[in-house]
Amino acid sequence: MIDMPIGRVAAAYAANRGAGPLAPGLAESQKAASPTAGLFGADATTAAAETDFGNVLDKSIAQAVDTLKESERVSMSAVAGKASAQEVVRSVLAAEMTVQSVVAIRDKMVQAYQEIMRIAV
Repeated sequence: MIDMPIGRVAAAYAANRGAGPLAPGLAESQKAASPTAGLFGADATTAAAETDFGNVLDKSIAQAVDTLKESERVSMSAVAGKASAQEVVRSVLAAEMTVQSVVAIRDKMVQAYQEIMRIAV
């Protein structure tokens, strides 16, 4: 199991999100060289799925970070005597559920990566 803080994972993901695995010119030559290029619109479907999944992942990470920041803000307000116990409990529970969700997604992604690496080529 990988033991890495989620903030570091989110920062690394955000930093590498725009880079992509291939340079633009190389990606085009890879598509042209692919024996299945253009079959049933597979390339277009794959590109759309990658973009949609990437966007969903970006939005989910941003929402998770916002939830954690809000929880921290409410907790600090409570320390200053400006927030009720109910607000603190609600924000802490939301943050806890967010962290559990992010950890579960990370675990599934690591598991999928390990499965892909086991595929014989």
